[in-house]
Amino acid sequence: MRAASLRLFAFLVAAAVTFTAAAQATDSFVVIVNASVTGTNVRRADLAAVFLKKAVRWGDGTDAHPVDQSGTSPVRKGFSENVLHMPVMAVVQYWGRQLVSVASSARPPTVKASDDEVLLYVAKTSGAVGYVASGTALPPGVKAVTIVD
Repeated sequence: MRAASLRLFAFLVAAAVTFTAAAQATDSFVVIVNASVTGTNVRRADLAAVFLKKAVRWGDGTDAHPVDQSGTSPVRKGFSENVLHMPVMAVVQYWGRQLVSVASSARPPTVKASDDEVLLYVAKTSGAVGYVASGTALPPGVKAVTIVD
């Protein structure tokens, strides 16, 4: 009886830690788009398709222009794990395979070194989408969108 109670307690603690980590990863970034992009929500699967260049247009037919942060950025880590469901290294390997594939003409998203550079790119590029640290002030021409499942 005592062993079963300890196993149940351990399971509940592990579940709580996993839930908290997932919530923190989602809260670590906000997805932003150029004001030209219609809507205030984006489906997680659609966002992943844009960043993996499996989709090159938004739902209204306009070109989508994703911008990533540096591979060492904690913001990119949170985005990659939460939206792409891959660690950053797996995303880098994905793009390595795409670049050497004869069948693929896709190129990785533009990479910027900081939240400020991402904001500038998104503000100036029609159809752009990126992500910045939560709490970052958004300039005119840039809006946040909510990820929905």
